[in-house]
Amino acid sequence: MPTLDDLPPYRRAKLLWSWAHQGLPFVEQLVIDAADEPCRLPHPPPGLPGTTLAVPGSDGRHHLARAGQLLCGEAAGAGGWAHRKHCEWIEADDGPTEWKGGLVDGLIVWGAAEATWTVDPGGPAIDPGLVPKRERCLAGPYELLHSWPPPPARTATVRRMRAALIDALGPDCHLCGLYPGAMVDHDHETGLVRGLLCALCNRTVEECPHVADCPRADYQNAPPAAGLGFIYPVSGEWRTRESTRRRKIELLGFDPFEGLPKRREPK
Repeated sequence: MPTLDDLPPYRRAKLLWSWAHQGLPFVEQLVIDAADEPCRLPHPPPGLPGTTLAVPGSDGRHHLARAGQLLCGEAAGAGGWAHRKHCEWIEADDGPTEWKGGLVDGLIVWGAAEATWTVDPGGPAIDPGLVPKRERCLAGPYELLHSWPPPPARTATVRRMRAALIDALGPDCHLCGLYPGAMVDHDHETGLVRGLLCALCNRTVEECPHVADCPRADYQNAPPAAGLGFIYPVSGEWRTRESTRRRKIELLGFDPFEGLPKRREPK
């Protein structure tokens, strides 16, 4: 039976870090309980197989289309394709605003509504990657958002890395293979670039509690892009706030990364 200590050192530390709020016994049991059930990968994109294009619609946005269907629409009728979108917001002092997580002073007052509208597609279809994010339709199932190709990376270094990863391993997610690769995935402690991941896989890959014989575990144990030798620039990395770092260490009773080489020590 695999245990937490069977994980490679960095994977063990990251799993403890992710679940610090649950404590060490929980993480140890998580590894044991997960032994016989590999992680589930994302669902396949909706719609029939084929080339995905973006078509302009009567609502002023572009819509993903494949095999004659609007993937973001529910059904085609006489007036066009029915669309549906669930919207949520919080009521702030100056009016409704998007909730972006984190702490909010006082009581959070939520607002929600479901918007419905009809879209009549028309005009020439184009490459979805050419459509700015503000002009993309947001209707349809959550996973559909990840069918849109990512915008260009913010820095030239990461843009070159992404282009090289696509040339070597293809444009779709190097883990699930279902959605366009959106993130240059890398080990935040060593800087090693592991592959190109869709946003769904990028968010969950390091939560995998399996030692091996699971797609996410195998990806981390033997990253597909490791042979390219790319190192992600330190300046572009996201870093945990010092207050959050101290809180996690306090919850665990120790620093799981202590003794492991790191590219940059926290200030």
